[in-house]
Amino acid sequence: MKPSLWTVLLLSFSALAFAPERAKADLDYLVGIGPRVAGSPAAAQAAEYLAAQARAAGYAAEFQPFSYTRSRDTGSSLSLGPTRLEALALSGSPGGTFEAPLQAVPGIGAASDYAGLDARGKIVVVRRGVIPFLEKARQAAAQGAVAVVVVNNEPGAVRGTYGGVGPIPGVTVSGSEGEALFARSGERARLVVGAVLEQAQARNVIARWPDSRAPSVVVGGHYDSVQGAPGANDNASGTVTVLELARSLAGEGWAKDVWYVWFDGEEDGLWGSRNFVQAFPERVRGLKAMFNLDMVGVRASPALGVGGDPALLRLLQQSGAQFNDIGGSGGSDHTPFAQAGVPVLFFHWGIDPNYHQPTDTTADPALMAETAAVVRAALERILKQ
Repeated sequence: MKPSLWTVLLLSFSALAFAPERAKADLDYLVGIGPRVAGSPAAAQAAEYLAAQARAAGYAAEFQPFSYTRSRDTGSSLSLGPTRLEALALSGSPGGTFEAPLQAVPGIGAASDYAGLDARGKIVVVRRGVIPFLEKARQAAAQGAVAVVVVNNEPGAVRGTYGGVGPIPGVTVSGSEGEALFARSGERARLVVGAVLEQAQARNVIARWPDSRAPSVVVGGHYDSVQGAPGANDNASGTVTVLELARSLAGEGWAKDVWYVWFDGEEDGLWGSRNFVQAFPERVRGLKAMFNLDMVGVRASPALGVGGDPALLRLLQQSGAQFNDIGGSGGSDHTPFAQAGVPVLFFHWGIDPNYHQPTDTTADPALMAETAAVVRAALERILKQ
């Protein structure tokens, strides 16, 4: 069977511009540092590495420092009689110890799920999914709950964030242990939320061609990971793919005003991208587009997912690129740009089983190369027309 023109172009780009061996070396370096929690020595080491690699490719690289308040979990648990479940405090959760009845909510914690329930003075139990953790907490607080327990929609545990300081204490528990809580509504429980507030000192890494004064397109991805997770797919995969794109486009006249940004603090609530948007309003207003790469190294869905601005999606479709339109998906670093009126595209292979786990240790350079080819096709459609 004769290959399609897109397949030929993709293979050509992958072979000539995206260097799998180099990408693998970058991945190994970032994963080998250990969890790159924002503000940690590991995150600082990763930022220095990215800046050095960008400079070696001919770019001017600089850091954008910022700080924010987050919570650190010193140990959390939920106990019902002799049964004790390990819990993970949501980033931004207040701390404290609470003894109160459980109130199981048959749903994801939306306002309509509380119909006919009395959550006043109780510890609410809801399922993860559909709406952000912060919205679950807001709805629980509005019903008078003292705290919220979110049961993961996967068997394992998951770390989450409020994206700021939450209205009431909140934790997550694993799906395998937490599902039984819905049958224990009304039982008295003891919830310990060992969250303490601290200041995180973080920084974005910005790379631009030396004579570029303002970006036409920002291509970015977050380089931080959650506590305990080496973050190979989430998100060293996106980090390295952005770096390889920068290397491949170095010196290309049409791509001179593409800026590459590696965001910090994404896992605590999109802090890096939010700070970029707030710090550089004129640059942001002048953008033709922002592309965000997050989790592009593990095939968790049949095809690369791309979501965002409908006009940009149409341009990408006209290039012949093969992808699955995932609509206006949020929850990553493109969101603050979209909220500022910038057309965005989000590139994502889906949530894999190692998401936010200590087992997130591998990513596939071939998938990253495929992603890079689609991103490059979108850039050419926008900047060469």
